[in-house]
This record gives sequence, structure tokens and C-alpha cells, in this order.
Amino acid sequence: MAGSKDSERIADLERRLEEALKEVQALREENARLRREIEEWKRGHRERSKRRSSRAEGQRTGEKKRPGRKLGHPGAQRPVPAPDRQVTYPVPDHCECGGCVDPIDETVTTIVQDIPQVRPESVEHVARVGRCVRCGCRVVAKLPGAVDTGQSIARVQLGPHAQSLIISLRYEHRTPLRGIATILGTWFGIEITAGAVSQLIDRWRERSTGSYTEIEQHVRAHPIVGLDETGLRQDGVGGWAWLARTDDASLFCVELSRGSWVAEQMLGANFRGVVCTDFYGVYTARADWNHAYCGAHLIREVKKVAEMDPCFKTERFSHFIRSWYVQAKQAQLGSRTEQQQARNQLDAMVTGRGPWEHPDIMRLCNRIETNFDGITAFLDDPRIPADNNATERDIRPLAVYRRVTGGTRSDNGSRSLAHWMSVTQTLHKNGLPLRDYMIDLNDAHRHGRAPPSVFTAR
Repeated sequence: MAGSKDSERIADLERRLEEALKEVQALREENARLRREIEEWKRGHRERSKRRSSRAEGQRTGEKKRPGRKLGHPGAQRPVPAPDRQVTYPVPDHCECGGCVDPIDETVTTIVQDIPQVRPESVEHVARVGRCVRCGCRVVAKLPGAVDTGQSIARVQLGPHAQSLIISLRYEHRTPLRGIATILGTWFGIEITAGAVSQLIDRWRERSTGSYTEIEQHVRAHPIVGLDETGLRQDGVGGWAWLARTDDASLFCVELSRGSWVAEQMLGANFRGVVCTDFYGVYTARADWNHAYCGAHLIREVKKVAEMDPCFKTERFSHFIRSWYVQAKQAQLGSRTEQQQARNQLDAMVTGRGPWEHPDIMRLCNRIETNFDGITAFLDDPRIPADNNATERDIRPLAVYRRVTGGTRSDNGSRSLAHWMSVTQTLHKNGLPLRDYMIDLNDAHRHGRAPPSVFTAR
């Protein structure tokens, strides 16, 4: 009897031991997963595969905004254009009740805007040929679309209006090459292949190299430049698209490297301005640059800390950083005393770390202390932004292009992407139409002049 009870006790203990071992193994796997998650977050990853937060980053709380303007807002209508022609409708003969209708002195009108059927205009350019009386050489004027030697590259050329439409569809509206060829053929009656569209884009990129150089020189001479980068695959290989921007220029560059040499190549070795960036190590390692670090990235980090480990310390620290940036932006336009008070307040927070005994808060305090001058640089100059949001907005169109196309297929395609994104964005910032630029570019190429400026109209 005693032996039977001992056997049951041993079996129960073995069962409980097996359950405990399974639970320990599950806890070890959970602990390893959490460690990987924390390490990824510490390295600056913006997104994590499994978040412990109750909502995704950037997601707004509350009721979703309904489409349209707010209730009670006056209605918006398009401006009424001057009519090009008029269509008159006679008075109906009978009313719905069956009675006869007599016209009265009253009319109702509406204007219908439509696109008439487009027919391409084919203009034949004829150049008379002459012969030099001294050397006997054959002399002829350069026709539109001719190469530098004067010889025409094809019997039929596309004019500047079609060229500007192709470049706009490709780099402003992210249309695939086959889609561009289909639009030209269906809506404009211009038969062209996707390969010919690609060749046209590359050909006029080479003829407008001076415009890219002009943007590059402008950025290098500017006192405040924003830098950012985003991933872009080239022929299936992971690469990076870089952006150096000012308020009136955007300079793109595509490389397979994310090293600091790319940024130095864009800014030039003699750059002496202020570089507005996030806290990516390539930027922070450059002690020879004048830095202005993005406050939005720092606020995002402290919010993540509060979401990952919600407690009194993390939430208080997040509230302090956000409140400090609000006050510091007001002090930026105030007196020197107010600006110094803002600095002292932030300095006192990071040096007096007694209330912040939390590993993630201590890590962020070390970052603030190490990059203190760059974080508070916007207090010294109202031209320096407190965040790098403008740069992220400028690089957003390229990120949308990447999502639509999946990247580029060659180094040549990457150069065309960087070139035309730079030209189109810079033209847009300066209020210059792409159509006028392409007309001037065609004229400059035919007469051997430099490409037109992307900053001022001729």
C-alpha cells in the first residue's frame, strides 16, 4: 500500500517537473525575443516586428476624421472660366403635365470643362545645306534633337512639350515606362516604346548635366542643409537614396553605400554650413561638421520608451522633453536670456539624473549630453529648424517612387532617377514650370549654350 502511494507521488512529481521545464523553456524564448526587440530598438529601428504598445507608431487616437471639410464650412467651388464657345438649348415644346410652353425672359447656364481630342502637331524642320568656299566642307544648321556633331539621331523626334510630359509622368507621378508609352499612344496618338522612353530620359539627362551641377553648387554654398537617406534597391541589390536639401533646392544621389563618404561627396570637402540630420551614426561621427539634430526624432524616441515600459519615470521624462521643445521654439524667437534659460533647463535635466534611474532614460540622457550643442543649435539662429521634417517631406516622393517601381535596374537608371528628381523638385520649389525648362533646354542644346537655370527663369 505504501509502495503504491510512493509511485503515485513520484509520477506526480515527474509530471510537475516536466511542466516546469516546459514553462522555463517558454520563458527563455520569451526573454530572448524581448532582448532582440530591445537591442533593435536601441540601434534606432523605427519599426519592430511585434510591438508591446497598444497602438502603432504615428497612429492617431480618437474618432477618424470624415472626408470633406468640417460641418458648417462654406462650400468650395472651382473658379468659373471664360467660355470658349456656347451651346444653346431651345425651350421644350411641352411641360411634364402635357401643357404648351411659352418662352420667358430667363436663362440658366452651366459651364462644362472638357479636354478636346488631342492631335499631335508634326512640324518638319528643313535646313538648307551649304558648302564652304575655303575648305569645301559641308555646312548645315543643327536641327532639333541633333547630337553635338550636328547629325540627327532619328527621322522623327519628340518635341519639348512631349519630353516634359514624359519626365513629369515618370518622376513626378511615378508612372511606369510602359504606362507612359500607353498614355502617349492612346491619348495623344504618339507611338513610342518603353525602351525609347527610357533612352529619351537618359539622353536629356546627359544634355542637362549642367543643371544638376548648378543644384550641387547651390547646396554646397548654402549655410543650412538638411540630410537624410532611405533604402532603394538597384538591380535587386540593397542601396540607398540620399538627399541634401535647402528651401529652394533638392539634391539627390543614389549609391549602394550608406557610408559617410556619400554625404561628404554631396556637400563637398569644404562645406562650412550647418547640417540638419537625425542621430544616425554616420552624421554624429563627423566632428568637423556643424550639427543641428532633429527634435522630432528625439521626441519619437522618448515616446517609444514610455510605450515600451509605461511607468511614472518614463512618462514624466516624455512629458518633459515634449514640453521643453514647445518652450524652446518660443524662446528661439525671443531674447538671448530666454534662449539661455532654455539651454540651462535642458542641461539641468540631463546632468541631474537622480530622478531618472531608468536604463533607457539614462541612454537618452547620454545622447542629449553628448550632442547638446547640436540639439540646441536652433536656439542660436531662427533659420535653423528644430526638426528635420522638411527633409523627410522632400524625400517622401522618392519613397513613393520606390514603392511603385521597386527601385532601379542599373547604375544608369539610378543616375537618371537622382538627376530628374533633383531637377523637378528644384524647379517646383522655385515656381518654374517643367515645360518651360524643357523648351529652354532644347533651345540651349541646339545653339550650344549651357542648360537653363533651375532657380531663375530666363
